[in-house]
Amino acid sequence: MFTWICPKCGCEVPPSYSECPNCASASPSPASPAAPPAAPTPVPAAPAVSPSRATKTFPVPNWALTVLVALVLVSLGMSFYLLTRGSKPAAAPTEQAAAVPVVKRHPLWKYIEVTGIRITEDASQKAQVTFLVVNHSGADIANLGGTLTLKPRGAKPDQTPLASFEFKLPSLGPYESKELKATVRSSMRAYELPDWQFLDADLELTSPKVD
Repeated sequence: MFTWICPKCGCEVPPSYSECPNCASASPSPASPAAPPAAPTPVPAAPAVSPSRATKTFPVPNWALTVLVALVLVSLGMSFYLLTRGSKPAAAPTEQAAAVPVVKRHPLWKYIEVTGIRITEDASQKAQVTFLVVNHSGADIANLGGTLTLKPRGAKPDQTPLASFEFKLPSLGPYESKELKATVRSSMRAYELPDWQFLDADLELTSPKVD
């Protein structure tokens, strides 16, 4: 059998080949069809956020709201109290002076003391008081007289007195004391009047006369 020579490459080709195997392997293979482009992978959509969930980030507990409202109400109440208290008009000086009357005392009043008060009943069942008049000055006082008013201890100035009586002394020597008796002007019986330790005696001297 005879081989044949490939006119392209010049190689001997066996008679069983119709084409040169060298040239067939060197020739490019037919281009394969291009693969179709891959479909884009769908991207999952983000979940929708409702407006209420977007704004509610830090929930406030109910007790905190209650405390806040209470603080606001207390602050408003204190402000109103301070404003109304500051706007209250002050009492006029003349009104305050009129509330406490000024009593003009006799010049000898600071030297005379009435003490040792004992309340009993006389034969006609009228209240009778026995007491001591003391002269704390170094002067001889003539024609000494006055009115003694009995009130409960700690009574207010405008409270109605329990009893009153008058006394007269022709003379009272320096640092001398004398015991006197007088009938009490009172609507109460002797046993109805408080004991001496629960009484206050208000002395008003009426003589000797002072110019």
